[in-house]
Amino acid sequence: MNSRHLMAALLATLISVPALADHALVGAKSDIRFISVKNAAIAEVHHFKSLSGGIEDGAVSVTIPLVDVETMIPIRNERMQKMLFETELYPKATLTAAVDMDKVMALQSGDYTTMDVNFTLDLHGSSKTYTSAVTVARLGGEIHVSTVQPLVVSAADFELTAGVERLREIAGLQNIATQVPVTAQLVFAR
Repeated sequence: MNSRHLMAALLATLISVPALADHALVGAKSDIRFISVKNAAIAEVHHFKSLSGGIEDGAVSVTIPLVDVETMIPIRNERMQKMLFETELYPKATLTAAVDMDKVMALQSGDYTTMDVNFTLDLHGSSKTYTSAVTVARLGGEIHVSTVQPLVVSAADFELTAGVERLREIAGLQNIATQVPVTAQLVFAR
């Protein structure tokens, strides 16, 4: 392999997935939220400040940097990063799915459809596959995807229950729910 081919191969490996994607995730317009419940009565909504990803030939990938968890309380953000997500070992979560892009691209701008999507969540060294109903809309060159209803994610499925218990102890709470409702609004653009 000559040096020009080697340089081209190296450059190709350095290009990010969203740059190669048919549609890149628009992080500023996208959101993943989850609700925690403490002491069996106090619910709080949290989200992740940044997301990235894209769609390439119907393969969807969304990366969630877990250090970007936002609870509106800085010390709780830090505790969730260290004690729950263990971001030094597991810095990100990833959602992957396959979608029928022919069906999506057949939508006229302003139209929408509801479809069931199978997706895999990789989190904290574990993976679980879910099926969720989502609304998919085309608005100009953008594809908007929203969960129809919250998806309930169990801490036990991702070996996070010990982290939840550490958070409960340090906060002096009676309990923290180990199942959380999660919603997503994702926007992809060409």
